[in-house]
Amino acid sequence: MDKPFCYGIFSLLAVLLASTGASAGEAPSAEKGRRLFNSPEFAGAVSGRSCSSCHPGGSELQNAWMNPNLAGQVNNCILGPLKGKPLDEDSPDMQSMLLYLRSLKK
Repeated sequence: MDKPFCYGIFSLLAVLLASTGASAGEAPSAEKGRRLFNSPEFAGAVSGRSCSSCHPGGSELQNAWMNPNLAGQVNNCILGPLKGKPLDEDSPDMQSMLLYLRSLKK
């Protein structure tokens, strides 16, 4: 007997969420952003580096909150040093990263 279509969609969603380290009910938060900031797997990175490799403890990012294109800058770092895949600005991971970066405000 064939499995219902929705079963396949939910299975695929579970695999995608597991591969990003996200959980279906996890809302964006600065704490999640901190974890992502320190993760060498953030955004599918393959360089073995994390954001904290270049910015230990958030150094040099105290004024990042003022950048009107902060999400774009995060994606530049993901594409460059991290060698990952850019995130949609509205994604929970990007929103968490922005919350964390803004929490570093001077």
